[in-house]
Amino acid sequence: MINTMIFDFNGTMFFDGGIQKESWGEFLKEEFTCTMTESEFEKHVAGRNNRDTLEYYSGRKISDAELEVLTNKKEQIYCDMCLSRPREFHLVDGLTDFLSVCLKNGIKLNIATASERSNVEFFFKHLDLEKWFDIESVSLNDGTLPGKPAPDMFLRAMENVDSNPYNSAIFEDSVSGIQAANNANAGKVILVKDPDLDVVNMPANLRTDEVIHDYSHVGETLMKRK
Repeated sequence: MINTMIFDFNGTMFFDGGIQKESWGEFLKEEFTCTMTESEFEKHVAGRNNRDTLEYYSGRKISDAELEVLTNKKEQIYCDMCLSRPREFHLVDGLTDFLSVCLKNGIKLNIATASERSNVEFFFKHLDLEKWFDIESVSLNDGTLPGKPAPDMFLRAMENVDSNPYNSAIFEDSVSGIQAANNANAGKVILVKDPDLDVVNMPANLRTDEVIHDYSHVGETLMKRK
């Protein structure tokens, strides 16, 4: 029986793929004078933590101090873009109702994101996430866990709400995120696709139990394990 819903955030609760690509593209051009390809975005940016991405583009290990400086530069570009586009900066259609129904029915909710604490606070502030989530329970990129496709971030998110993989459904949008959900042995794995973006090339060997484009018609089947 599924009694827990664990959500990736970017690209899953908020369709920000376009903003992510633009902000990373602008940052990488300024900082490394390079151009990000679509393949690189899927493999080295989407779902990855900033250290993985920045070390890929720099071609070397980076210190914690440098990571903080570069992350702050990139995230400032991203946050400014979000606030400048109010028509895009909102939760995916149907999600607020779905979250409220889950809480009404005693379903546990949590987020597992590669974002740092500052970004999570930004989303909580501007998208009213405290209505459904406890920020102190969110599994985020605090430097203590390996990034996706390792399952650790999802496992911590489950543990923080006193749940387990068997009873959890994971909502993800990226290849690395779906890999992490598979590696966590989640009871259900739901692929969330932004209908306005190119289709993600999901490897055939990865398990996805449902594919959705919004949360308007998320059925009761998600509460049951196949």
